[in-house]
Amino acid sequence: MEKGRLKIQWIVDNRKRKAMLRRRLPILLKKARELAALCDVSVCLIVYCPGEAWPVVCGSPDGAANVLRQYRDLPSLGRVKNVLDGEDFLKQMIDKARAELSIVQRQRRDLEINLVITDFLAGRRKSFDYLPTDMIASVRCKVRNKLEAVNARLQELRSVARPAPQYVPMVDNLATGSSSNGGKSLSAAGRRDDDWTSKPQNDGPTPKSAALGLDTPPY
Repeated sequence: MEKGRLKIQWIVDNRKRKAMLRRRLPILLKKARELAALCDVSVCLIVYCPGEAWPVVCGSPDGAANVLRQYRDLPSLGRVKNVLDGEDFLKQMIDKARAELSIVQRQRRDLEINLVITDFLAGRRKSFDYLPTDMIASVRCKVRNKLEAVNARLQELRSVARPAPQYVPMVDNLATGSSSNGGKSLSAAGRRDDDWTSKPQNDGPTPKSAALGLDTPPY
C-alpha cells in the first residue's frame, strides 16, 4: 500500500481489503479497551468478519449484553439520533471537502493579490489595466487595509512617545545671592570674572621653554 494519507473509501481488491481488516482490527479493539479503562465508560464492540462463524467482541459477553440492553431501552428517536448510514457519511465527507476547498481557494487568492502588489512595488508591473475587475477591487481593498494598519501603528507610536526634556538654567542663587556665599551678589561674581578676563595673558614662551629651545610651553 502506498504511504501517506489513506482515502476513506471501499477497497476494491479483495486481498488488500482482507489485509487491511487483519491489520486494523486489533488496533480498533485496543482503542476500545483503552477508552473503557481511561474514561470508565461501557464500551461494546462487535465485528463480524467475512467468512468467520463467530463475531469478534470487545469486552466480556456480560458487558456487551448490558450495553445492548441499555441501547434497546432507549426511545426510537434517541437510538437513531447519532446513527450514520452510508448516505449521511458521504454528505459529511462532501461538506468537509467543500470547506477545505474554500480555505485553499481563499489562500490562493491572497497569494495572487500579494504577488500583484509586490510586482507593482518592484517595478515589474506598470499598470493594472489588463487585470479583471474583481482582482482590481481585491487589490484596492488589500492596499487600503494595509494603509489603515500602518496609520494605526503610527498613531500608537506617537501616543506613547515621550516629550524631549527641556533645559532650565539654574540662575536663582546667582541672581539673588544666598547666605552660603556671604550675601555676595551676581555683580560681584561678574566683576571677578571680568577681572580675570581683563588680566593680560602671556602666550609667549616661558623662560624654561626658551632655554630648551621650544616655541610653545611644555605640558
